[in-house]
Amino acid sequence: MRYRFSARAWFWLGPLSLAGLIQAASAADDAACAETMPRPPLAAAKNSTPASDLPTDIRAQTVYAVEGGATEFTGKVEMQRGNQSIMADKMFYNAANDQAKATGNVTLKEVTGAKYLTQEAEINLTSRIGHAGPSTFRLENNSGRGDAQYVEFAGPNITRLTRVRYTTCAPNQDDWFLKMRSLKLDTQKGIGTAYNSSVNFYGVPLFYLPYLNFPITDQRKSGFLIPRIGHSTQRGLEIATPYYLNLAPNYDATLTPHYMSERGTQWQSELRYLTRQSDGILEFEILPHDHIQNQNNTTTSSLNQGDNRAAGTYKHRQTFSPLWSGNVDLRGVSDKEYLDDFGDNLAITSQTHLPQNAEIDYRGPIWNFSSRVAAYQTIDRTIAPADRPYARLPQLNLALNLPVTPKRVNYYFDSEAVNFKRGVGVIGERVNLSPALSFPWENSYSFVTPKIGLRHIAYRLANSPEDSAALTRGVFSLDSGLFFERDSRWRQKIYTQTFEPRLYYLYIPYKNQDALPNFDTGLPDLSFPNLFRDNRFTGGDRVSDANQITAAMTTRFIDADDGVELVRASLGRIYYMQDRKVNLPVNVSPVISSSADTTASSDIVGETIVTLPHNWYARANADWNRADDHMQKYSIYLQYNPAKNRIINVGKRFARNELEQSDISTEWPIAGRWTFRARSLYSLRDSRNVESSAGVEYNACCWAFRIMSGRRLFIDTAHDNAATQKRSIMFELELTGLAKLGHVPESPLRQSMFSFPSKLPESTETVTY
Repeated sequence: MRYRFSARAWFWLGPLSLAGLIQAASAADDAACAETMPRPPLAAAKNSTPASDLPTDIRAQTVYAVEGGATEFTGKVEMQRGNQSIMADKMFYNAANDQAKATGNVTLKEVTGAKYLTQEAEINLTSRIGHAGPSTFRLENNSGRGDAQYVEFAGPNITRLTRVRYTTCAPNQDDWFLKMRSLKLDTQKGIGTAYNSSVNFYGVPLFYLPYLNFPITDQRKSGFLIPRIGHSTQRGLEIATPYYLNLAPNYDATLTPHYMSERGTQWQSELRYLTRQSDGILEFEILPHDHIQNQNNTTTSSLNQGDNRAAGTYKHRQTFSPLWSGNVDLRGVSDKEYLDDFGDNLAITSQTHLPQNAEIDYRGPIWNFSSRVAAYQTIDRTIAPADRPYARLPQLNLALNLPVTPKRVNYYFDSEAVNFKRGVGVIGERVNLSPALSFPWENSYSFVTPKIGLRHIAYRLANSPEDSAALTRGVFSLDSGLFFERDSRWRQKIYTQTFEPRLYYLYIPYKNQDALPNFDTGLPDLSFPNLFRDNRFTGGDRVSDANQITAAMTTRFIDADDGVELVRASLGRIYYMQDRKVNLPVNVSPVISSSADTTASSDIVGETIVTLPHNWYARANADWNRADDHMQKYSIYLQYNPAKNRIINVGKRFARNELEQSDISTEWPIAGRWTFRARSLYSLRDSRNVESSAGVEYNACCWAFRIMSGRRLFIDTAHDNAATQKRSIMFELELTGLAKLGHVPESPLRQSMFSFPSKLPESTETVTY
C-alpha cells in the first residue's frame, strides 16, 4: 500500500511538466484573480479498451476520397475517439493504418486533458507516434499554459518537447516563464527529464538548472528543490538549497545546507514517516562555529565566536487501536539566544521553556486513561532553579467517562498520580482522587443540578520536613438556571431574545493547607466561565474552602430566520459568605496574601460577542473591581471583514499593573493590484513597540511580490534586561504553481486572536482593474 505526504509548508514545487504543473497555488486571495485550487497531477487515463477498438467519429463540411485508401476532410473538421480529439481546418485520415494528418488551426486534445494548438500535426492514433510543429498548449481546466517549438509523440508513454516555456500567467501576460531547452515526459515511469532549465521573471533569469529529473505523477522522487533566498541584518544574505530524498513510499528526508553570510553555513535535516497507524517528523539543525559578527550588538555576550549552535524537534503520533493512542513531543536548543537569532516572530522568540513529553492515552466508552512523562528545557537561564517547572516522571490519569443523563444519578471519578522531579527544592509523589455524584433535573425552561463529591490529596515527599501529608475534603454544589425567551423586532426583522439567569452555590469546608507543597498549583484568570469552577485553584495541591453563590445572567439575540446567534452577552459575580483562608504562598502568587481573603464578593466579570451589520464583528471581556471602582482587566477586539481580501483588526488588552497593549492590523487593496498589509503590537504602558511590520503586496494573479519592514522588541537578559529593537526587511516573491522565494509575516487575515465564530459569506464584490 502506498502513502502520500502533503505539500511542504515552506516551499511549493509542483512537478515541472505539462501534466504535473497544474498543481498551482494561489498567489493571493484576490477577487480579480481566478482561484487556482491544488489538483492531483494528471496521468494517462486508464481504459481497458484498446485505442484501436474505440469508435472513431469524424465530422466535417466536405469529405473526399483520395488515393491509397485515405480520406480528406475539410472545413471545421472534428475527430473524436474516446477522450482524445483533433480539430482542424483540414485532415487526412487513413483508416487502414489509423494515421491522421491535420493542418490549419489544429487543436489536439490528449486523454490527460492537455490541449496542443498548432498549425500542423501528424499522429498515429493507435501507436501514438507522430509530431506537431510549433505549438502552444494548455493544461486541464486552463491551470497552466506554454509553448514549444516542436512536439514529438514517441509512443503511448513518451512525449518529447523542444524549446519549451511554461507559465501559470493568463494569455498575453508573459510575466514569468519556466524555460527548458528540451523536455521528455515518460508517463509509464512517471518521470520527466528537462535540460538547461531556467526561471525567467520579466526577462531576468532567477536561477538556472542544467538538469532536472522529476516525477510527473503523485509519486515522489529524489532531487533538489527550489532554493530559498533571503536577507536579514542579523544573518546577512541567506541561501538554502534543499535536497529531497525519496527513501521509501512511506518515508522521506530533506537535507538543506543553509548559507548565512554573517554566521556561516547551517545544516538542516528533516525526516518524515507515515505508516498505517503512526506518523512523525524529526528535525535537526546545526550551525558549526557561529561567526557571531555582532557589530549591531544583536547577540548577547553569553555566546562566544566559534560556538556550535543547534536545535532539534521530534514529534510522533501513534494509533495502537481505536481506543489506544500515543504521542511524543521533544524539543530542544543549544542556548537561549538560538530562538532570538534564528526565530522569525515574537511567538517563537518569547518562549522560555521547551516541552519534552511522551504520552499514551486510552479513550474508552466508560474510562479514560493516560500515562505521561513530561519535562521542560528552560532556555532562559535567568529563571532561578527554584522557579522552573517540575518534571513529571510519570503522570498517570484515570477518569470515568459516562454520558450525563437527566433525572437519574450520574457518577464521576477523576484521579491522578504524579512523581514530581526537580534539581532543587521539595520533590515527591502526589495522588489526587475526586469521586462525585449528581442528579441533574431539567425541563424546557429550567434546570437544577445538585452534586456531592470528595477531594483527597496524599503526598510522599523528599527534601521536606515532613515525608508525607494528606488532605480530604467534601464538596457540595448546586447549579440552577432558568430560560426565558421572547420575540423582538429591530428594523423590521424578527429576533428571538433569551434571558438566562443562573445561580451556582458551592460549599467546601476549610482545612489549613499551608504545610502542603506546591508542585503545579496556581490561580486562573477570573473570567465568566471560571465563575462556575468547583475549585478556585488550578493544579492538584490545594482544595479551596468555599461557601459562596455565583449569580450570573446571559442574554442572546438569535436570528429567527436562520438560527444564527448574533449577540451573546453574559455578566456574573461571586458572593462570598465566609472568608477564604486557603491560599498560595506569597512568592508563588504575589496577588494573594497568605492571610485570609476577606472580600465579600468577587469582581464583576462579563463577556460579549456581537455580529454586527455590514461585516462588523466584536468581542469583549471585562473584569471590574467594584471595591476600588476600577477596571482590573479587559480585552476588546473589533473586526471589519467585508470581503475575503479586506480586513481591519483593532484590539486592546489591559491588565492593571501588568500590561496595556494595542494590537492593530490590516490587509486592504489600495490601488489596482496593490495591497497594503500592516500590524502593530504596541505597549501603551511602556510606550514602546513590541512587534510591528508594514509593507505592500503586488498581486498579478500568476505571481505576487511582497515586501515588509519589521521591528521586534528584544530584551537582552545578559545586559540588565536592556530593551532594543531588532529591525528587518523581508521580501517574498511567489510564482504561482512553481516556487516561493523569501518569507514575510503572517497575513492579518489569519490572526487567531481575531477569530470569530460567525462564518463569512462568500464575497459577491467584483473588482475591476
